[in-house]
Amino acid sequence: MAPIARIVAALLLAVSPAAAFSPDTCTDMFATMKKLGGPVPPSEGVMGCTEVCAKVHELKEYWGSGEMATFACAQGQKYGCVWPGTPPTTTKDIGC
Repeated sequence: MAPIARIVAALLLAVSPAAAFSPDTCTDMFATMKKLGGPVPPSEGVMGCTEVCAKVHELKEYWGSGEMATFACAQGQKYGCVWPGTPPTTTKDIGC
């Protein structure tokens, strides 16, 4: 019964309005990360944002410049990407 309860809890979190994945919610989450200088409180985390920005960073790093790098930068800016570090890294810091 415990595994079912965990699945139900995960589904409830996934459909929670506060945790809805969108460029705006990701931008808000990453603004908090940048302001705090580290991880966001669990209540302000948005599933999927970190993964999108990991791909953005990966694409930019791989392509460096050109059409795909430009696309990666546009997506990173759309989602307000910030990566952990001291201080946190922004799209500007990776050459966007």
